[in-house]
Amino acid sequence: MWLLKLERTPRLILLCVVLGVVGALGAQLFLLLLHVFDSQVLTRVGGYREIGVQAAHAMTVAPSLFTRWYWWLPLSTTLGGLAAGIIIYGVAPETEGHGTDATLRAFHQNGGRMRSRVPFVKTLVSAITIGTGGSGGREGPTAQIASGAGAILGHLFKLPDEERRIVVLIGMAAGLSAIFKSPLGTAIYAVEILYSRMAFEGGALIFTLISASVAYAVTGLFAGYTPLFLLPVNTRTLNPLDLLWFSLLGVLAGAVGALLPTVFYRVRDAFVALDVPRALKPALGGLAVGLIGIAVPPIIGGGYGYMQFVLQGGSGIAVWALLLFAFGKIITLSLTVGSGGSGGLFGPTLYVGVMLGASLGGLLHALGADVDSSWLAVVGMAAVFAGSARVPIAAMVMVIEMTGGFELIMPTMIAVAVAFLVQLLLTRHARYPTLYESQVKTPAESPVYRDLFYQTAANLLRRQDVHLDRDILDSELQAVLDRGEGVALRRRQERLYSIALPAGSPAVGQELRSLGLGEMGVLIVGVVRGEGEIVPNGGTRLQVGDGLLVATTEEGMGRFRELTAAPQSEDDATRTVD
Repeated sequence: MWLLKLERTPRLILLCVVLGVVGALGAQLFLLLLHVFDSQVLTRVGGYREIGVQAAHAMTVAPSLFTRWYWWLPLSTTLGGLAAGIIIYGVAPETEGHGTDATLRAFHQNGGRMRSRVPFVKTLVSAITIGTGGSGGREGPTAQIASGAGAILGHLFKLPDEERRIVVLIGMAAGLSAIFKSPLGTAIYAVEILYSRMAFEGGALIFTLISASVAYAVTGLFAGYTPLFLLPVNTRTLNPLDLLWFSLLGVLAGAVGALLPTVFYRVRDAFVALDVPRALKPALGGLAVGLIGIAVPPIIGGGYGYMQFVLQGGSGIAVWALLLFAFGKIITLSLTVGSGGSGGLFGPTLYVGVMLGASLGGLLHALGADVDSSWLAVVGMAAVFAGSARVPIAAMVMVIEMTGGFELIMPTMIAVAVAFLVQLLLTRHARYPTLYESQVKTPAESPVYRDLFYQTAANLLRRQDVHLDRDILDSELQAVLDRGEGVALRRRQERLYSIALPAGSPAVGQELRSLGLGEMGVLIVGVVRGEGEIVPNGGTRLQVGDGLLVATTEEGMGRFRELTAAPQSEDDATRTVD
C-alpha cells in the first residue's frame, strides 16, 4: 500500500485531513437526516415542533407549561423506537445505545477495529431515534460515525493496530468538532474520554487537534463560525462572592453527576432483563418517553432550543420547572438510550447542567443574592458533564467554546474541579461510577498497555536481563500468573506461566538438568523460595513450595504439570472416580 510507504507522522497527518473532511460531511448528513425525521414524523405525526437555537434566541417569553397536551406524541416516539430497533438488531447490534462506548471498546479491546457497516447504520438509526422525539444527543452518533470511518480506512490501508487506535480517536475528534463547533475541546475530549482518572492518550493529541481543526473549518462553510449557543451581552464583572456560588454549583453538579450514571444503567439493566424481543425494547422506551412528553415536551428530543433560551436568561421559567426539566431529562434519556435506542449522552447531560445551574440562580435570586443565572447555567453545563463522564478538562474547554463564554473560564475551572472531586467521592463504591462503561481508570488498566507490560516483563524475565524482584511478583503480573493465564512473550510462541511445586512431587530434590526440560521445550526463568528468589541454572535443586516461572508453549506446560504433579493417593483416586 502506498500509504504505508510514508513515515508514520506524515501518514497520520494525511489521515487527519481526510477524516476531518469526512467527519464534517458526515455530521452535515446526520443533521440533514435528523431534520427530515423531525419535520416528517415528530411534527406531522406527533404534532410537536422542536424549538431550534435560532428560534429560541429570538424568544422573549418561555412557552407556558401544561397549557397544551400533545396526545399524538407517543405514536411518533414509539414508531421511531420500533424502526430503530428493527434496523439495529437486524443489521448491526453494536449501534445500540450511545455509541461512545463502542468507540472506547474499539480502542481498548479491538485494536481500532469496527465493522464497516457501523457508521452508516449508526447515522440512520440515531437520526430516526432522535428525530422522532427520542431523548438522545448528537455526539455519540457522530463520534461513532467518524471513528467508524477511521476504522474503515485503517482496514483498507492495513495499518498496524497502534495506528488504527489513533485513527479511531482522530475520527472521533473530527465528528465531535463538526457537531459542536468546538475544535480544541473535542480534540482534548477524544484523548481524555478513554480514562476516568485524569489521564490522557497524549501521543494522539497532536493528531486529534489537526482533525478537529479541519472538521471545524469545513463545518464553518455550512453553518458559519459562530458558537453553537449564543449568550447575551453581559457587562457584569465577577466578584469574590460569585466564587462561593460557583463552588456550591460544583457540589450540586457532582451529586447529579453521581446520580445520572446510576439511573441510566439501572434503567438499561431493567430493559436487558425484560423478556421481550430485543428489537421491541426501543419501541417500549419510546412509548414511555412519548407518554411523558404529552405533558412535558421540553424534555424530549435534543432540547437545544430550551437550553439556548435558559442560557440567555430563561425569562418566565420557574425554579420548580427548571428542576423538573433537569431530572425529567435524566429519565427520558435513560428510557431512550437505555432501552437500546441510538443517541448520545453528552447533549442531554449538558441540558441537565443548564437547568441545574439556572435553577440554582433562580433560587439565589429569590433569597436576595446578586447572581447571574446565565453564568450559572453555562458553568452548570460543564460541571455536570465533567463529573458524570470524568472528563473535566475537555468539558471545561468544550462548553466555553460552545457558548463563547471565555470570561467564565476561571469560575468554570472551580466548579468543574469541585464537581469532579465530589462525583469521584460519591461513586467510589458505585457499580456504575461514570456514564461510560468502557472507560478504564488509567492507561495501566487498558488491555492495550497491560498486554504490552506483560510481554515486556515476561521477555526481560525469560532472557534474565533483570534480577527477579519480589515486588514484581507481587504486582499485577503476578496476579495474572497466579490465575494460570499464560502471558504471551512478544514475537514468540511461548508464554510465561507460574506454578508452585507441591509436596510429593517427583521433581522435589531433583536438579533442573536432570528433568529433561530441554526435550519438553521448557525453560525455568525464575525460582521464588521463601522471601528470596533464585536465578536458576542446571544445578539448582528444587524444594517443596518453590514458585517456578516457566517459559514454554501451552503443550509444553501441560507436560511440565504432569512431571511436577504429586501422585494421587488411593483415597484421592477413589474420590475422583466417584
